[in-house]
Amino acid sequence: MTGARLTHRLTIAAHLGLIILLLSWPTWLAPPAHPGLVAPLLLLAVGPLAAGVRGILHGRRYTCAWTSLLSMGYFVHGVAYVNADGVTRWLAGAEILLSLLLFLGCILYVRLTRDQD
Repeated sequence: MTGARLTHRLTIAAHLGLIILLLSWPTWLAPPAHPGLVAPLLLLAVGPLAAGVRGILHGRRYTCAWTSLLSMGYFVHGVAYVNADGVTRWLAGAEILLSLLLFLGCILYVRLTRDQD
């Protein structure tokens, strides 16, 4: 397996893992106190990631490039919540890990495939 294929698979796994984490966080793992906040939270958290799913799955370099920048916002969100109590601390840690893996996978994939264009 080539390095580009491996990093593409890493990118896909981290991207989909981050989407699953951010879908499950406000819905049943640690729901907000007011149930009316779930839909806006999902829209803000998952919307930007959902916009790049097709491009990531097809290995488009441009989508990987802007997704790497987007992943840093999720890293910052995880760092902001890592000192919370209970399950939120673990969810934030998972968000930090997945966002770093997404960043690393995207950057490496773009770098390894730059000669193919």
